[in-house]
Amino acid sequence: MRRLLLLCCLPLFACAMAKSIPPPVPAGSKALHEVKRVRVAEGVELEVLDFGGQGPALVFLAGLGNTGHVFDTFAPEFTSTHHVYSVTRRGFGASSWPEQGYDTATLGGDVAGVLEGLGLAKAVLVGHSAAGPELTWLATQHPERVEKVVYLDVRTDGDLLAELLEVLPMPPPSEPAPEDVASRAAVAAASARAIGGAVPEHELDEATEFDPKTGRYLRDHEWPGAEERIMRGFSKVDFAAVRAPVLFLYLELPRPERAEDIPGFSQMPAPMQEKMRSLLTRTLERDAELRRVKGTPGWRSVKLEHARHYVWLTDRDEVLREMKTFLGT
Repeated sequence: MRRLLLLCCLPLFACAMAKSIPPPVPAGSKALHEVKRVRVAEGVELEVLDFGGQGPALVFLAGLGNTGHVFDTFAPEFTSTHHVYSVTRRGFGASSWPEQGYDTATLGGDVAGVLEGLGLAKAVLVGHSAAGPELTWLATQHPERVEKVVYLDVRTDGDLLAELLEVLPMPPPSEPAPEDVASRAAVAAASARAIGGAVPEHELDEATEFDPKTGRYLRDHEWPGAEERIMRGFSKVDFAAVRAPVLFLYLELPRPERAEDIPGFSQMPAPMQEKMRSLLTRTLERDAELRRVKGTPGWRSVKLEHARHYVWLTDRDEVLREMKTFLGT
């Protein structure tokens, strides 16, 4: 099953990082799109799904570990007013798997490369989870390419996570229950329980490898080092510098108020304890900064009270309504 990126002993970073393999939707509900490949660097091509549609460009970027197919049943909702695309980042699914280029700036540059390759002067960008830093980088470094930005419960403290990983090793992959990986259907059912919503069936097949003889789960369909490289490559991005209109849809997870409240803190060596104190202080400061940014003109911030991390799956109607209103459709 997917690596559990949430460090269970460190709720300081409990920012919806746990990932699971998405379940399929019922048979017969396939999204319609054309699959393209766009060259963004020497030897690097990205899978781009073209859903068609009329109007300005609207580009979706998935979270860590997912492919562009994770939006297969949601993206078509916008084709009456926009030409809609979805992108699979390098290292995952059908996109190229290079060993380099997983830092925030390079991944943001990849999105710019997709716009260039598709001949799009400007686009509305929609990003989930770890796509937040990439889209923010693009919106601040190339504002002329960005019409509007929609954040779907995105990562806002990735640079602090990267700093933590300098002193703390990556956790080993979680070990799923044997019955949860016995077949494609078992994986789908386990994932449905984990994330609380149905994701397009193509996502399961594009993001996962199964044994062709037994149907048992084998591994995630991604370059083995991609997830860790992305987390270690997170850089701080300046949300306040985004000049395009922003729709910020988010969950609010509790933070510990003291480092001593972090499980396992008392067993950490003294240097690690000091690091955790520093990171917690800066994380709380970051939260306060973001609260101020959310109140500025041009930002619409919506707290989703009952959603889970895949917000467009668990709270589809509310997310769809907020996005269509924001986009003026």
